[in-house]
Amino acid sequence: MACIGIFIGQCGVTIGQQLLSNPPSLFKCYDGSFHTIFVDTEDKVLRQIPKQFLRPDNLFSDFPGCGGCFAKGWKSAEAMLDRIMAGVRKELEQVDCCLGFLLFHSLCGGTGSGYGSRITEEIKTLYPEMFVVNVAVLPFKTGENPVQSYNVVLAASKLQEYSDMVVLVENSVVASELAVGSSKQSVSMKQINEKIIADLQLLFRHCEQVPNRCAIWEVLRIVCSIPSIKFCAVGSYFSRNVMENVNRCARSIKQKTGFGKFRSVSGVVLSSDVKSQLLDQRMEGKLQKSFNFVEWNPFPVEFWCCKNKEPGMNFAVNTNSICATLLRECDAALLKFDAGAYLHWFEKYGVVKDNFTEAFQSVDKIVEDYAYFCRKEFHIILRASKYEQLLCQMLVYPNVFLNTTPD
Repeated sequence: MACIGIFIGQCGVTIGQQLLSNPPSLFKCYDGSFHTIFVDTEDKVLRQIPKQFLRPDNLFSDFPGCGGCFAKGWKSAEAMLDRIMAGVRKELEQVDCCLGFLLFHSLCGGTGSGYGSRITEEIKTLYPEMFVVNVAVLPFKTGENPVQSYNVVLAASKLQEYSDMVVLVENSVVASELAVGSSKQSVSMKQINEKIIADLQLLFRHCEQVPNRCAIWEVLRIVCSIPSIKFCAVGSYFSRNVMENVNRCARSIKQKTGFGKFRSVSGVVLSSDVKSQLLDQRMEGKLQKSFNFVEWNPFPVEFWCCKNKEPGMNFAVNTNSICATLLRECDAALLKFDAGAYLHWFEKYGVVKDNFTEAFQSVDKIVEDYAYFCRKEFHIILRASKYEQLLCQMLVYPNVFLNTTPD
């Protein structure tokens, strides 16, 4: 079983180049190459990719870039889409059993947000039975692109519609994690990309608990089993001390869940060491408590193990802390939208105010769905019978039933 990796834009191509320097078996082809496709609108980054990482036919570039605008990236993708999908079909023909696609791109730039969203839509339309997983990188809170909040909101609405799982990575969060315990005052983008790849190792490892299956699809099944809430966060820590791995990962999980402020729906924890030993009950209990899971999920987390020369721990979690990130970008976009700022950049390429309104509504729907599944009363209504549901709803939301009369 294999997966086709598609790396889009400067961010995606850079991550792909570092990822394939120690390539996971998920992308390997029988002839020694990899089932990968690289797409960018500027070839300066593509020229730096070693030839062994790709076939010449799987490198797609355009000119002169997208100017950091989602609308231009979306429209420019139409001209290259046939060639890109032809490359995808060629890769599918060389795979005995392809389960799906893994796309790497940014949500900030025009190529990453525009091309990434358009390619995701086209793949899901042509291959609806295959899984589509997006690794989407969020920009720094104070970026150089004045329309990055527009790009994030527009791209997030498309990914919510067409992707099966969105692994959301925040550059600012990764940089802050690297800065802890470091004597250096600044963190380079290379270090950030290396940390992102380390966090994503959970998707590529072969675990004893998932025989004859790819871990990435098991993570999708467990973490994003509810189609309307499909955003997840990943993290990792590597040391030779198992207890230190548990403590550091527990703290990282607490940070991602706002130290109890947010709730988690489901998660996966992977422990890797030389002996491939599962964690004991005490360690599992500490990690499970740090997730702050919802009450209605009886089996919210799975613990896996695998053999690896470098001992460490990875985790993936579906938590409603994503809502705070999306609302931050949505609020910034709304301020500009209400003032009419930069809208002409998008209207020039066919993205009008109605498209923005639909995107804002889509983000609001994401937040509402997470609020619904993470509220405290949900487990009562979920487990109750038909008549008990009505009673629970009357107790929790009495105002709804004030003007109703029994039959």
